[in-house]
Amino acid sequence: MKFYCTDCLLKFNWNQVTSAFWTRYPNPFSRHVLSEDIVSRSLEGDKLVTKKLITKTNSLPRWAERFVNSRVACIVEESVVDPEAKTLTTYTRNITFTRLMVVEEKCVYSVHPNNKEWTMCKKESWISCGIFGFARPVERFGVERYKSNSSKALKGLNHVLEKLYIPERLSRPLSIPVPQMS
Repeated sequence: MKFYCTDCLLKFNWNQVTSAFWTRYPNPFSRHVLSEDIVSRSLEGDKLVTKKLITKTNSLPRWAERFVNSRVACIVEESVVDPEAKTLTTYTRNITFTRLMVVEEKCVYSVHPNNKEWTMCKKESWISCGIFGFARPVERFGVERYKSNSSKALKGLNHVLEKLYIPERLSRPLSIPVPQMS
């Protein structure tokens, strides 16, 4: 099993990030996401608990093609929004291709400790492979693919945040035609 952890900074406040999280697809950095369906949503006390099914596609290296017969992967994402603690915690895991590799991720979005107008995201992932003799290279590949996809996910979320919360600026002054007097 390989473990990977990283911290990300979003220069938007927690309320903005939490709101944008629900509309992060589609965006230009997540063209591989095919669909996102809410399986369940409920309030548990004051916490919003959601379970989603996300389908994605990704190119496979040639060596992986002999282990899987489809390029479409299904991911379960469970999230908990705690407005009191100001945290959004997500848990994701693949439910397809588990014989080849299991990728589990936990993300915690919280108010930045030094700047209340920013949000921190701590991402932790666990990648494991149970194929005897192939586990290490498959897990190494999984970590590198996770890093790449995680970077795209962050860019995508930032893209959505910018569209929602940064007003469009005119690139040139607005000109209004003035009728000519003759």
